Amino acid sequence: MKNKVNYRVISLYVFMCVVALVVVSKILVIQRLNQEISSVNLPKLFKIQASRGNIFSDDGSLLAISMPLYNVFLDLSVIDEELFNKEVSILSQSLSTLFKDKSAKEYEQYLREYRSKKRNKYVKLRNKVSHNELTLLKSFPILKLGKNRGGLIAEERPNRENPFGLLARRTIGLLREANPIGLERAYNKTLSGTDGLQLKQRVGKSFWRNEESDLNSLPKSGNDIVTTINIDIQDVTEKALKSALRYHDADWGTAVLMEVESGHIKAIANLKYEDGVFDEHYNHAIAEHSEPGSTFKLASILAGLEDDFYSLLDSVDTEDGTHQFYDKTMRDSKKGGYGKISIGDAFVQSSNVGISKVINRSYKDNPQDFIDRIYKMGLCTPLDIELPYPNSLLIKQPGNPGWSGVTLPWMSIGYSLRLTPLHILTFYNAVANNGVMVLPLFTTQILKDGQKVSERSKQIINPAICSKSSIDQIMPYLIDVVEKGTAKTIRTKEYKIAGKTGTTLLAYGEKSEDNKKQYQTSFVGFFPAEHPKYSCIVVVNNPKENGFYGGNVSAPVFKEISDKVFATDISIHNSIFIAEQTNDTPNLTQGKTDDMSKLLDILSFEHVKTKSNWMVPSISSNMINLERRNIEKDFEEGLMPNLFGMNLLDAVYLLENAGLKVEIKGKGHIVNQSIKKGDRFWANQKISLIASI
Repeated sequence: MKNKVNYRVISLYVFMCVVALVVVSKILVIQRLNQEISSVNLPKLFKIQASRGNIFSDDGSLLAISMPLYNVFLDLSVIDEELFNKEVSILSQSLSTLFKDKSAKEYEQYLREYRSKKRNKYVKLRNKVSHNELTLLKSFPILKLGKNRGGLIAEERPNRENPFGLLARRTIGLLREANPIGLERAYNKTLSGTDGLQLKQRVGKSFWRNEESDLNSLPKSGNDIVTTINIDIQDVTEKALKSALRYHDADWGTAVLMEVESGHIKAIANLKYEDGVFDEHYNHAIAEHSEPGSTFKLASILAGLEDDFYSLLDSVDTEDGTHQFYDKTMRDSKKGGYGKISIGDAFVQSSNVGISKVINRSYKDNPQDFIDRIYKMGLCTPLDIELPYPNSLLIKQPGNPGWSGVTLPWMSIGYSLRLTPLHILTFYNAVANNGVMVLPLFTTQILKDGQKVSERSKQIINPAICSKSSIDQIMPYLIDVVEKGTAKTIRTKEYKIAGKTGTTLLAYGEKSEDNKKQYQTSFVGFFPAEHPKYSCIVVVNNPKENGFYGGNVSAPVFKEISDKVFATDISIHNSIFIAEQTNDTPNLTQGKTDDMSKLLDILSFEHVKTKSNWMVPSISSNMINLERRNIEKDFEEGLMPNLFGMNLLDAVYLLENAGLKVEIKGKGHIVNQSIKKGDRFWANQKISLIASI
């Protein structure tokens, strides 16, 4: 009997323990569930993204703007039952007319279905609603009563638009999580502003309602930036480039127009052409590192002039258009070559043989001098521009792997090194700017509420890439490239263009699938050549139809751009006829005394003149002195005088009177002469003069 009692007590005890465990576990589950429910429904602070600043062109046109879109919801729980039933049909018809995604009947059924639910009467109307659409929504039946009675809730979402579409889109850029690009990336902090905060309460599975709170704060919009881009020039640049890519069935092209003095980039186009469609997928102008080809010959020629290896009037034998450097043959595009021509003319005709022979002869014993000179001219130094770009500049170095006996001659014509189009343009721009190299600029100002916050001014990165004398000597030949050289197809009587063509054989002759060689063509130069205001480069990659030389592919694009700019920029017209005065005294040259004296009288400059027929001007104590020069005596003795600085008309007069035959390059005052000072000359001897303004 006692054992039975013990058994019953133990069984009851075990049962009570099990019950207790079940109760405790239930309590724990309920507590945890309540915590989760409580946590889910707690209000949360959400970040409100600030309105992003605008990006403007140079004339204030919008290139990029934040145009907010809205996600629109309805809180049906706040709408009066009688009002809802009375006006839901009219509201549904209005929504159908506005959005055109559902019929009025479907909208009404949708709204009534959510209205009938006991919970979650928070309904999504539409995502990505524009500001104009939102304004119309606020006038619709029921919704016009506002958030508290009409239930309309609009949540702003960021949205960036480019009003001009493809125009300069790659340079304007795009801000995204992966690989942001362009000015949007470079000026992200400036454009971003300060985000705000909004307290929200969950009212459904995926819906949150704004709540009043002291923690709420309004966002502060970002600053605006003003670019250097000119919409009109950008438009004609892209149209000209599109036309060329289509006509030549090329892979891609880039064109950049730059103001010579300021470095302002007025237009930059980067277009890919594929299956008849254009797109800006890559900024070739600043990121495409490739062999520049013949446009690099200007740097080679200037290097030799600076190191005093030759004069442009010296001759070079281009032979039959071929020359053997060790195991490789250098070739000219013209079969049979040009024979013996001056170094300057070898540049004009873009003779590979001529340029490579001259540079190899000058630097073969110490090629490092050539490399050092190129660096001094700033060609292989990274540009500290605003836009981020990969630095893959390459110039081979003597003694390093990859350098051989053929590297120098091939480098002289633009191979064995890699530069971007913007680097080449910056170099030519410096030549147009009398040797002053300025940094390319893409922006000028930062604005806050229309007021200037900061300004970006011109930045000189090299005050003299070479001597003024070397630039004066090469300038007539840069003009001759267009007047009678490889770019003569773009010659115009309206204004002078100076520049250089380039045709690069890609991958040293590797052929494409259709067994054809691939080329990259280019033209770079400036205009008007007499007083350059703009420089421009055009590069077209892999043209497959209607030619593959820089002169007939890229140069016409340059001219179409320059013609448009010339037609619209009146200051260019003035500069052709009126030289800009930079100081109080005129730029005087040696010559006839009476002619100079008359000119100074007309300009009302006080001066003292010599009684001699010929003079050399000098200035002392703000007085202009026309000092005697006994140049006639030199001619009488058969000795060539120094003609440097003499105006071309007077020089020709003296030389022809002495019985010499005169050949002229350029115009203005003399910067080089083929018969040196002090050398003897004889009747009917030929003398070549280089003149520059």
